[in-house]
Amino acid sequence: MSQYYFALKKSYWQRGELIQRNCENYCQQILSKIDALYALSGWFGLPFICVEGSSGVGKSQLAFALGGNRPWFYWPVAIGPDSQPLYKNFSSISDAFLEVTNKDDPTKGSEEDILDRTSLFYNTESLWTFGFIRALLKYCSKEQNQQGHMILFQEETSLYVEKCNRETVVAFRENMKAEGKVLPFFVLDEMTLNTHVDGGGKKLAAFQRNVFRVCALVVVLMGSDDKITKMICKPPLGSYCGRHAWMTIFSHKDKKSAWNYLQAQYRILNRIVVNSRGRFARYFVDSAVKYAMENSANGIKLCDLLDVAFDRVSSKTQSNNSFMGRQEGKDAQLMAISYINAGTGDTSPPPYEKRKVAQEMGALCIGLHFANLAVDQATEVDIIGSLTVNSMPWEPLYCFPAIEEDLLLYLAILGGKTYSGYYDRQLSIDHSTLGIFSACLKGKGVTTGVNTKALSNDYKTFDNMVAHMIFCASRRNGVQGIPFDNFFAGLLSECQDEIRPVTMTDGNTGKTIVASDILNTYADLEALSRSKIPFLAPPNAEWPRYILDTRAEGCNFGHLVRARNDQKCDIFVCNTEDLTEPPLFLCECKYWDKNVDSGVMSTIIGGLETVWKEKWVVALVFCAKLATFEKKWDRDEVGCVKVDCRSGRVDWVFQPAHEKRKKLVIVMETGHLSVGVP
Repeated sequence: MSQYYFALKKSYWQRGELIQRNCENYCQQILSKIDALYALSGWFGLPFICVEGSSGVGKSQLAFALGGNRPWFYWPVAIGPDSQPLYKNFSSISDAFLEVTNKDDPTKGSEEDILDRTSLFYNTESLWTFGFIRALLKYCSKEQNQQGHMILFQEETSLYVEKCNRETVVAFRENMKAEGKVLPFFVLDEMTLNTHVDGGGKKLAAFQRNVFRVCALVVVLMGSDDKITKMICKPPLGSYCGRHAWMTIFSHKDKKSAWNYLQAQYRILNRIVVNSRGRFARYFVDSAVKYAMENSANGIKLCDLLDVAFDRVSSKTQSNNSFMGRQEGKDAQLMAISYINAGTGDTSPPPYEKRKVAQEMGALCIGLHFANLAVDQATEVDIIGSLTVNSMPWEPLYCFPAIEEDLLLYLAILGGKTYSGYYDRQLSIDHSTLGIFSACLKGKGVTTGVNTKALSNDYKTFDNMVAHMIFCASRRNGVQGIPFDNFFAGLLSECQDEIRPVTMTDGNTGKTIVASDILNTYADLEALSRSKIPFLAPPNAEWPRYILDTRAEGCNFGHLVRARNDQKCDIFVCNTEDLTEPPLFLCECKYWDKNVDSGVMSTIIGGLETVWKEKWVVALVFCAKLATFEKKWDRDEVGCVKVDCRSGRVDWVFQPAHEKRKKLVIVMETGHLSVGVP
């Protein structure tokens, strides 16, 4: 074993030991289930165990951490050039398993026979794979291999393999039990159906699973491909279909990681790491440590360190998982930013109304992106004609982790200082929010039914597109927050078909201006023009208190709210510097076929006055176009200015007398879009 792979293996063992200490109950659930399955008698085709989770949550490390009293074998079922480096350390056993399964060539058999563990194929055929399993059992039966640990072939080892039938393997298994030997279990990692372009991957995967089951041996499948849970044969014809246990699912979310760098100075770093998935945490730690070593002489600023580390997490993640290069990945990113399908923070699945899109997006979100299985940690799945849980139909559903469960997903993957929320790093394409939503709603992406409740976070609506624009624009200066002028410029660029800078010009003079030039003529708005818009969480998500408490270190995190109907606005940005103060600004969204006229504007302002009273001073009204007012403007203390979001032209609709300028409505004309129309 090379020093490189030895170091990798040592790292995995150490992380595995950490999982074992911090997730002892979780590991014990799996071990107890294995013992319970081996306690069954007279079974032809044991139920199997499935550990599912999206990329980077620590499934492989879990295989190193299980412990217990039984030995176990572990190998990835397929190792390719893009596989994790550690997998190559298991290439000998993985290649041997692939060789014997290819010799048996299950892809030539009928799908019904391969999927059905009761078929004559498994009951009568002599198979090389049966011989391979028997050879592993024989190796495990040696006294030195009977301890509770992963069996590793660290030295060259010869196994004698010859074709045999199922009964031969079962007989050897029974002989081990009679001699008081401990039966091992088998962990097959990176299980997927996508190994054959001709569709044979389903039969191969089902075969690799069933050869253990029919020999009454426990097999644990690990992977991010949801299809491995649904490889079942068609139910038999007739009016009755018996029930039998099918599998146990464990949804793995490794939340614990450890590191010892920079904790003394910034305790927040450790909080971020232990509340993020393992892969993100490793990238984050490596980058933070590198930054500290390179900048220690000049002093380390937390806000700069975080920006650099978040950028590294995003860059490394997209280099290994280029989800933004596929439309399904862009859809998943859209859903993650919308926070529509996120967990509740207590490891339980989100309520159904928040999960309803999971059937359309689920497998893509877990395979391409970073959603997780939306089930309790252990779920018993039976077959009664179809997959069932507690006699109810079952399909694997998925949800994104709650913000406090995977901080780096929301801090780093969804946009940062040097990259937008929809930046494709592999192709260096900076997609705009408008472009992403338009592609989705023009049929290129996933679509769902519209929920008309304002608080629904439905990720298809015009309101939510505006929320995404605000979210993405808020992050363009990193975690220290962004000056209002820069934020407003970023907001305009998110309104383009593709992100590009937009120069604001005065419609009367043609002079180049910035947003603060509009605000500074209002005494009550000067503070906003000098303020910073915080680094926002996704709509209606809230950063943990320890994230917000970094303000003293130069950071500025904040909250974006999709408002309730009774709040008489659609969106607002909280003033997290002082939560007793009014929001920084309010937004109203009116995407109609007709232009917004004076009557609509009067209704909007009336609603704000009724609910917010003196607590509002500036409101952004997003609409396709503002109509020419036929009635006189009847709010002598409220100014109105319109901004053409595409061209940047600014025109005053009404400017109060200087001494009466109290509040301002900024109308954001987006032009007619293919977004938000039922």
